[in-house]
Amino acid sequence: MALTPAAGGGDPSTSPLPIQAPGPVNAEVQWDGFDPQTYVRHNYADLRADDREFLRRTRDFFAGSKLSGARCVDVGSGANLYPALALLPFAHTVDLCEWSTSNVCWLRQQVDSYDPMWDPYWQVCAEHPAYAALTDPRRRLARVARVTRTSVFSLPMHAWDAGTMFFVACSISAHRSEAERAIARFLRALRPGSPFALAVMLGSAGYHVGRRSFPAVSLARAEVVAGIAASAYELDVHEERPRPPLRDGYVSMLLTTGRTRG
Repeated sequence: MALTPAAGGGDPSTSPLPIQAPGPVNAEVQWDGFDPQTYVRHNYADLRADDREFLRRTRDFFAGSKLSGARCVDVGSGANLYPALALLPFAHTVDLCEWSTSNVCWLRQQVDSYDPMWDPYWQVCAEHPAYAALTDPRRRLARVARVTRTSVFSLPMHAWDAGTMFFVACSISAHRSEAERAIARFLRALRPGSPFALAVMLGSAGYHVGRRSFPAVSLARAEVVAGIAASAYELDVHEERPRPPLRDGYVSMLLTTGRTRG
């Protein structure tokens, strides 16, 4: 919201600021109105350098984690397949947990046989030998993936061996407490010692999908890392400042990998 001087031409530095109502909590948002096709076209139709770097780092992290036959989870999958692709070679199952019914439908279609636009993302994965050994990722995803309508706030405790949660905690509410709770619930859903990758937008002011607006919370790097460190160890943190940015209204993207505490 732009701030303007008070009527009569007063000094804007001394004029009273307009009172803004607090943004919506997660439960107040009409998530079933989320348009996954529009979201994918804008965000992932072309593989950007920042997503490539996040995927490369996530790939290398999981490849070095000595996972095999793991029960994996991607939380808040939305309309993004690349976190699940990063888990694929090591997974006995991959649970794609999503709340929006429109996104759930999109995920189920993609799991059956994902769109060719995701091939460049798999090609990044396949630059590592652990992924290159998997010659038919479409068939593998169709076999191991399970799409469920599940809220991040309802995840069971210590249910999975490895997990990802990309751009969820920052983008489901305008309230910092809900972002913090989402991160804590994700980490708690993994068994002790489980490897994970978690990504957020920093400084986000909300976003649009088509004609609809959705809330976000303006997180800072230090508070995100501190919140993760309370439940994890062996953290590695990487920040990307995209040029040009994906959209207006955010500062950077943060990826954190590590292992969960007991």
